[in-house]
Amino acid sequence: MSLCDFMDDKDMSQLLISAPAEDLLHGALWTEDEGKGWVKPWRFTKGQLKALGSCRAWHPGLYRAMAACTAGVFLEFETDSSSIVVEVRVEPFPKGSRDVFDDLAGSSFAPEEPYDGLSCDVDGRHLACVLPEGEGEDGERVEFLLDDPDEAPEQGVQRLPGLGRKHHVRVWLPCLTSCSVKRVVGDGNSIVAVPQRRHLLVIGDSIAQGFVAGDPALTWPVLLADKLGLDVVNQGVGGQVFLPGSTVGLNEAANPAQVVVELGENYRYEPCQMMRVSRDVKTSLFEIAEAFPEAPVWVMTPMWHSDERHPTNPKSCFSQIPDLIRSCVAANPQLRLIEGERLLAPSPVLMADGYEHPNAQGSAAIAERCAYVMETLAESAETRRQRAIELLSDGPDEAFPILESARRGAGEVYVAEKGVCVLSLPGHETFVWGTDRAATRAALDAFASRELVCVLGDEMVRDVKANLGLRHDEPCHLVVYESKELIKIKSSLDIRVLTPAYSDLVLSNYSHPEYLRDGELESLLEHGLVLGGFEDGRLCAFIGEHSEGAIGMLEVFPEFRRRGWGLALEAAKIDQQLEAGLVPWGEVWPDNKASLALQKKLGMTVYPENSMHFLSRAK
Repeated sequence: MSLCDFMDDKDMSQLLISAPAEDLLHGALWTEDEGKGWVKPWRFTKGQLKALGSCRAWHPGLYRAMAACTAGVFLEFETDSSSIVVEVRVEPFPKGSRDVFDDLAGSSFAPEEPYDGLSCDVDGRHLACVLPEGEGEDGERVEFLLDDPDEAPEQGVQRLPGLGRKHHVRVWLPCLTSCSVKRVVGDGNSIVAVPQRRHLLVIGDSIAQGFVAGDPALTWPVLLADKLGLDVVNQGVGGQVFLPGSTVGLNEAANPAQVVVELGENYRYEPCQMMRVSRDVKTSLFEIAEAFPEAPVWVMTPMWHSDERHPTNPKSCFSQIPDLIRSCVAANPQLRLIEGERLLAPSPVLMADGYEHPNAQGSAAIAERCAYVMETLAESAETRRQRAIELLSDGPDEAFPILESARRGAGEVYVAEKGVCVLSLPGHETFVWGTDRAATRAALDAFASRELVCVLGDEMVRDVKANLGLRHDEPCHLVVYESKELIKIKSSLDIRVLTPAYSDLVLSNYSHPEYLRDGELESLLEHGLVLGGFEDGRLCAFIGEHSEGAIGMLEVFPEFRRRGWGLALEAAKIDQQLEAGLVPWGEVWPDNKASLALQKKLGMTVYPENSMHFLSRAK
């Protein structure tokens, strides 16, 4: 006999216990009283709802419908009941949800129906999603059996109601439609509410709302909040973009410990003017940072998508959105960047629709990597840099490029743990050193460039290739000047520090201008880091350094070769770095025999050609 049958029996129903669902709600900012004990949970303030339905919104009708959905809202309690029933009224799916469901028809990676409903976590065990189909004033009853069949006293025997152990229960309400709740009924002796936790506030679009994980408990905001030990307030709205004014009143209703902003993907579907979009992005992020000055605000760039089924509108400004978000984050010390493309492998397998909306597997990957990034970057960049220096100061030799770059403050150390260190250079490669395969894999997933990675040493090369899909491998010699003595070559050659006035002349004579990102050469010249050789007042050779500090850019103009310029310039560069308290070093390709001979002549230690591996997608 089911618990629902007990509820219909007047005599037996007196033996049951119940609690108002309103007292058990988490993830809702307020509730609307619908009479006779029914309440509707809302995850947006009344002021926010006005903003979402205003003329400033791109699609006010869609946003109002999506805002009514109960994404991230759940009932949490402890009970000694063996079974519980939730009294619920689930509304029909709004058009925005049905449209996405229709899009799943052509996907091999969509979840099984129902795509949404109520699901339950009991003592860490997940019970499948159920979608009630009835309608009417009394709503529907959704029953969940709480006792684990594997823990029954004997096979096929259940404990008597109320005599079992206490269960910790979460019942997740639908994320893609709205609902109202009345009571939770149990067959035990108690239903006790679990206190509210601090919030993870997620502000986003359909990817945050839960399209289409197939279960409201399996969306990435829910999984991320659980990893962080927080309750989620999910303000994902299908179709949403950055909307100034849409956080009005939120700071009075929520006190988040962390804030995640996931917006920007929807710009690719429509024509849009960069001037307006830029203003909206900057204003929205400023408003969020101002609303929650005590909470770190994590801002994602757009995640991976495929253009095959729904190509980006040719008049869209979407291609400029990632850099716009990055610039806004860099300008506000309260904002912290999460590179969205690194949260998901570029694979249709992780997408319910095959191109944009993550399925349960994709949502789990997003939550895992996002939590890793947030926990890793919770420390200051300076703390991570200092720890890298401490870890690597006594070796190993092949990790020297990270050590010296960290000493110089070049790039940013993202990960500095006993088994792995990762340092990224803006606009350039990522340096990776590791011995712990699992730790290195997690660090690569979250922080490594997908275009160019320099793996230090041989140990992790195969793993990095497989993990990031980087097939082209160019081994390289690491060369280090390990003496502290100045070289001071006696020479009558005229060597000077070059000024920015020589920018065009240096650039036009540099063999590898593709190594330089925008503004990098100008910065090197402004800081006096490029030396030039002169004959009869004319520039005839130069040497500089790369963004990580490695000596490079050595060029001798053809008509001035074999006159000692290479030796004199690199010796002067080594001395310049020594006088600045630095350890001179460089990278030399194995086929550059002349350069290798020069390094040895200057007293550089030349490490084997497998000491560095530059991995890329193609040569």
